[in-house]
Amino acid sequence: MPKNKRQKHRRVKTLPNVTITESGATISSGPYPWNENRYDGMKRVLELGCGKGEHSLAFAAANPDALCVGVDRKSHRICVGAETAMAKGLDNVQFLRAPIECLAAFFANQSIHEIWLTFPDPHPKPRTSHLRLSAPRFLDTYAALLVPGGKVNLKTDSHLLFDYTHESVARWGGHVVVAADNLHKTDDGGIGAREVVSAFEYAARARGETIKYMAFELSGMGVT
Repeated sequence: MPKNKRQKHRRVKTLPNVTITESGATISSGPYPWNENRYDGMKRVLELGCGKGEHSLAFAAANPDALCVGVDRKSHRICVGAETAMAKGLDNVQFLRAPIECLAAFFANQSIHEIWLTFPDPHPKPRTSHLRLSAPRFLDTYAALLVPGGKVNLKTDSHLLFDYTHESVARWGGHVVVAADNLHKTDDGGIGAREVVSAFEYAARARGETIKYMAFELSGMGVT
């Protein structure tokens, strides 16, 4: 492991805006920072697979009345986002290092207003399609966490994942609100969809990739 990455692994454990679950450890029911009284009444936004938290940081800066929680499994990436949040004085950003499969252990049902899936791994091989963040088992989790009328947003450069998500949401019984196969050539998109351009998105656009955006609601009964 490169020295810089090792240093971030050490530093992230000392940051007050990071919650870490150790690999193999039993996950407790809290309490967690996002349940503190100071966040009462605030809109709650999750960014899953947040990397360095570029969307969470931008959204928190533009929406001081919202609490943004970035979730990722990579400590060194979270370290960058958490230190940036502290340097900018953003106390409405928290980070969680944990598997996305375990979200229900950290957040109460109907406590999340919006979820962002920012350039998740498309897992192109059929045998790993169950790992896609819009697979039915993840949709079940999102539906439980979201408040009534809550929304999931997807940004991706993958045609496969975009099409799969559309089909997955329909099969689940959800409702696709927006489906733009070229985000930057449409007026459709939630706040932050076009305005926030992460390093990953910048590189994808430089390669000539089009950015897809989808927003959907999960108010149905799920897959039966």
